[in-house]
Amino acid sequence: MRLDRIGGLACLLLGMGGLIGCGSAETVVKVTPPPAVEQLRTTLNQIGEAGMVDSSVEYVQQLAEEIAAADPSKAKLVEAGEKLARSRGKSAVKKQVDAMLGMLDGG
Repeated sequence: MRLDRIGGLACLLLGMGGLIGCGSAETVVKVTPPPAVEQLRTTLNQIGEAGMVDSSVEYVQQLAEEIAAADPSKAKLVEAGEKLARSRGKSAVKKQVDAMLGMLDGG
């Protein structure tokens, strides 16, 4: 019988805890992602430091297309992203990254 009381008390406490909840209110934090240009710059720098092309080049191409759609003067970024994807060797990758960073800075 004593076990039944303990079990009943445990169920009552769990039920009350579910109704009351652990916190009094939820806080919603809105996060604004950085602009596409900054995301591209960061990703290009990471690729340049690594000296090799990996799957992040797909993200570079996506960002380049997004930037070019918003600013037609940056349309060459798309072609440069494709060229980066085909680059092999540390120096070739670094050269293409530097070229793309120059396009971001100067147009």
